Amino acid sequence: MPVISLRVALQKDYSLCVVGSGPAGLACAMSLAERGASVLVLEAGGLDHTPPPPAVFEVDGTHRPLSETHCQSLGGTSPIWGGRIIPYLDTDFQFGGWPSGGDGLSNYYGRAATFLGASPLEKPFIQEDAKESFDCEAVEMLAASGSLMQWHRASLDAATGPDVVISAQVVGLEIEHSDDGASICTGVRIAAGTKDEAVTLRARTTILAGGGIETSRLLLAEQARRPEKLGHLRAIGRYYAGHLTGDIASITFAKRADAEEFTWRPLNDRGFTRRIFRTTSSGAKQDANLFFWARNWPEWNADHGSGILSAKHLSNAFRKGRIASKGSPARHHLRNVVRDIGPGIRAAAQLWHARFNTQRAGLDYLIPNRTNCFRLSYHAEQEPHAENRIVVDDHVEPNRLPRLRIRYDFSQADISRVIRGHELLEQSLKTSGIAQLAYDAEPEARDGLIQEKACDGFHQSGLARMGDGPKDSVVNRDCKVHGIDGLYLAGAAVFRTSGAPQPTLSIVAFSMKLADHLASTGRAPSLERAVQ
Repeated sequence: MPVISLRVALQKDYSLCVVGSGPAGLACAMSLAERGASVLVLEAGGLDHTPPPPAVFEVDGTHRPLSETHCQSLGGTSPIWGGRIIPYLDTDFQFGGWPSGGDGLSNYYGRAATFLGASPLEKPFIQEDAKESFDCEAVEMLAASGSLMQWHRASLDAATGPDVVISAQVVGLEIEHSDDGASICTGVRIAAGTKDEAVTLRARTTILAGGGIETSRLLLAEQARRPEKLGHLRAIGRYYAGHLTGDIASITFAKRADAEEFTWRPLNDRGFTRRIFRTTSSGAKQDANLFFWARNWPEWNADHGSGILSAKHLSNAFRKGRIASKGSPARHHLRNVVRDIGPGIRAAAQLWHARFNTQRAGLDYLIPNRTNCFRLSYHAEQEPHAENRIVVDDHVEPNRLPRLRIRYDFSQADISRVIRGHELLEQSLKTSGIAQLAYDAEPEARDGLIQEKACDGFHQSGLARMGDGPKDSVVNRDCKVHGIDGLYLAGAAVFRTSGAPQPTLSIVAFSMKLADHLASTGRAPSLERAVQ
């Protein structure tokens, strides 16, 4: 149903309360509401996205500011989400101590892709069991532009949709004891006005889906207030992991037709797809988990050989009143314009389509050039370490969320895995004959290039990770918090490892799986049962 006020919500009975309206929260809430459950979604932000509170960082230059990594709004961080859709693989759950939480997850990927604004693929994302370390015919998808609200506003506004309250900052949890001594989460506390006061909203089941950092903020605050309730969960805020990204090499394709396969192509209904290079199970066993994609050279670097890119660079420099600007000399760009007339003409229709595409603004098509040479970007898994953590930085008030202190850094082992991934890809490229790889620097300088580019915070994995017990994890394989009945978590915070891809598709798949689990176990009774 449409957005309601907190006052109205407090007068109703809910079987489920979902904290957060991003991909994880909405996937849970809408799946359960479709089954007739009475569901309330609480969103700290409003209709326009606003940044979260800042944090103190112990390591400089490794974590992006929180104002860039996530936001608070109806739809969560989806308004600033890049739209890339790639699943976890079966091999991702075979390392890092995962329980069997990944069982059956692939069954949800088609629904999850549709939920996120793309069409399900008609072919597998990857040949996971290929003999080579990399599948050179793996693919990824890109959602059509727009936040989740573009695809789900009508469902949320429908009478059968979940109730939604915006500008509702959850500042605490209600945890009580049952007659047999078990701890039960019976609801949440919501900030009331400008004073340090809160109101209590009760629900049979609570799902925290506010993103890794914000879920950790809430859990750490409640743990500090009531250590007797949550003190056993020593892993809250620890094992923070994300990804290493960047480029230290270029790739030259043997044929123009091969290069064209690595640019975006429309899917049947909505969204796009392109080829990438992705680690197979063979590569994962060799301690490498990452994927690569081809992208355009920076316009200012005439080494790209593209007349179109050089023409754009010269045009921009001329508009700014200077011919000599950052990058290669103007004569090198003029040479590209002259030599690359043929490929430029052939690319004109494609670039026109990209420029005025109605599905997604700024679609980064590969621009053909006479050399078939492009930059090679990587997206690599980061190993979880307990030292990468989030802690409370100041005194915790009863009804106010605290400031956080974040320690986040990359290890030498993380950097070495990126190097190893390049070496394995180079071997697979030689076998396939599709392309050749050329490094930007000699071997002794590559570690430094990777370290220089390593900076994340967008993919907040591991902060409340899944496991078999509270000694080193926060939730079980069903995303239920250890030792607390009625409390579940959704989102990348529960991931045991960060994996190679961006986590959004797997976040939604896990959330849909959680919704099915709650429905099958009776934790999500229908509205008629809830009010009896």
